Amino acid sequence: MKVKDFLEKITEETKEGKYKTLGRLVRKAKREGFSREEIIKALSEGIKSASEHYKIKGMYLDDIIKSAAAFNVGAQSLGLEMEEKKEPEKRVIIGVMGGPWTIGSDIVSANLRAAGFEVVNAGSDITPEKLARVVQETGGRIVASAIYLMQSEPEVAKLEEELWKRGIRHEVRTILSGPASSRPLAERYNVDAHVKDVNELVIKIKEFSEELKSEMTSRERVMTSVRYEEPDRVPFIPFAQTFCAKFAGIPFSEYVSKAEKFVEGQMKAYKAFGWDALCFSSDVGMYAEALGAKIAFPHNDIPRIIEPLLHHDSVYEDFKKLTIPDPMEAGRLTESIKAIELARKEVGEDVPLIGWLEGPFQGVALLTGADPLMLFYVLDHPKEFNEILEWYAEFQINVARCMGEAGADIIGVGETAAYFMSPKFFERFCLEPEKKLCGTIKRMGMIPLIHCCGYVPQCIPYAKETNPGGAIQFDYQVDLAWAKKELQNKVTIMGNLNYNKLTRASPKEVYEDCANHIKIAAKGGGFWLAFGCEIPRDLPINNMRTIIRATRTIGKYPISI
Repeated sequence: MKVKDFLEKITEETKEGKYKTLGRLVRKAKREGFSREEIIKALSEGIKSASEHYKIKGMYLDDIIKSAAAFNVGAQSLGLEMEEKKEPEKRVIIGVMGGPWTIGSDIVSANLRAAGFEVVNAGSDITPEKLARVVQETGGRIVASAIYLMQSEPEVAKLEEELWKRGIRHEVRTILSGPASSRPLAERYNVDAHVKDVNELVIKIKEFSEELKSEMTSRERVMTSVRYEEPDRVPFIPFAQTFCAKFAGIPFSEYVSKAEKFVEGQMKAYKAFGWDALCFSSDVGMYAEALGAKIAFPHNDIPRIIEPLLHHDSVYEDFKKLTIPDPMEAGRLTESIKAIELARKEVGEDVPLIGWLEGPFQGVALLTGADPLMLFYVLDHPKEFNEILEWYAEFQINVARCMGEAGADIIGVGETAAYFMSPKFFERFCLEPEKKLCGTIKRMGMIPLIHCCGYVPQCIPYAKETNPGGAIQFDYQVDLAWAKKELQNKVTIMGNLNYNKLTRASPKEVYEDCANHIKIAAKGGGFWLAFGCEIPRDLPINNMRTIIRATRTIGKYPISI
C-alpha cells in the first residue's frame, strides 16, 4: 500500500467508525515505519471530518459513537493514552452542566486529543461546584463547559462564581458551548469565549493555550509597560481601600489598623480578580496621625483628621514642635509597612506591591486639616513654608526607604492638593519638593506613582519634570487622549475610568468604556488601566470582573479595535 493510501485509509476508517479494525491498521502503520506525527495527523483528520459531517449534514447517533470510539482505539494503539501529563496550559477540563450528553463530550475529547491536548473529562450532568473542584485539583488552565438546555443558564454564572471563590478564576480561561449557549450569554457572565462547535472549540483552545504559554507575570507586565514597551496585555492596577475591606468582610477601621487585615483584604481581592498588583494605600489621616494629629475612627468608614497639627495663626511655631518619627515605630504607619512585608512573603516576586505616601504639598496641607485659609500663610511666608515642605519630603523619603526594604516595587505619592493649584503656584512651591521625593524613590530602585484627583489638567505636564520614567494616576475629568499625547514615552498613565459612572453601569457599558480607554491610551505601552481614583466600595462585583475580562480580550497586544 502506498504511503498516501495508507494514511488516507486511517483517516477514512476513523471517520467511518471502524473501531474493530483501526487498531490493527495503526499498529501496522507503526511497523511499516510511519512516524507518530503522520499517524496522529491521519487520525485527527478522520475525527475532524466526522465532526464536520455531523455539523453540516447531520449524523446518526450510532455513527457518532463509532467514530469517537475508532479515534480512541487508534489513539490507544499509538500509545497516546500512556503519555505523561502535559503542562497546565495544554490541559483542558471539559464538562456538561445539566443533562447526560456524553456523546458530545466524547467528540470534543477526541478532537482535543487529536490536536495534542490532555483532556480531563469532569463528566456530564455535573454541578458547577464539581467542575470547579476538578479544575482546582487537576491544575488545568482551560475550562470548556457546555449547556444543552436553557434551564441550565444559571449554572454558567455559578461556575464563574465557584472559580473565583476558589481563587483560581484569574489563572484559567473559560469557554462556553452547547445548543443553549450564546455569545451574549457568555459575555453576560464574563466567560472568556463562546464557540458554536467543536472545530471552533479546538481553534479557541489552541489560541488560549499559546496565550497562556507566553503569558507574562504581573511584574513583567507592569515593568514592560513602564518602559514604554508593549507587554502581553494591558495591566490592571488597583487603587483599592474600601472596596477590598468590604469584599473581604473586614471593618475598615481594622483594615487600616492591622497589617494582617490589610493583607487579608488585598489578597482576597487579588485572588478573586487576578489584577496586576497589590496596593497598600490606607487613608489621608495616617501620616498626620503618625506625626501626632488626632484621628476619628468610625467602625466601618474612613478615618478623619479631627484636630490639625498646624494652625493658621501659629504654623511655623507648631511646625518647630514636630519631630520625624521612626517609620517602624509609628502605629498604623508601621502596620502598613509590615503589611507589605507580609504580602511579599505570600505572593513571591511575581506580583508588584505598591506602598503609599502623601506628597510634600498634600502632606503638609493635611497637617493643617486641609484649611484653605492656609494659602495666605504660604503666600506671606514662602521661605518658612518651603522649609516645612523640605522637612516633610525627608519624612516621606524615610518611609519610602522602609517600604522598599519591606518589598515595595512602586511608591504612590498622593499630591492632589498640589495639582489643583495654578501652574505659577505649582512651580513656586510644589515642583522641587515633588521632584526630590520622586527622584529619590527612583534611585532606591522603585517606581514613583503620582496620584491626583479631580479636574487638574493645568499641572499634569509637570509630571514630565518631577517624575520622568515614573507614572501618574489622574481622574476621569482629564481628557485621556490629550494626556497620552502630552506624556507619551515620558510618564506612564494609570487611569482613568470614571468610578461614579461604572458603579451604576451595566457590564456591557463597563466593557465598552474599558475598550475606549484601551483604544485611546494603550498602544506603545506606558498605560495601566485603572480607575481615576479609588475603586468604589460599592462597585458591583460583576463590573469588576468585566474590567478584568476587557484587559484579557480587547487589551491584548498588539491592540486592535
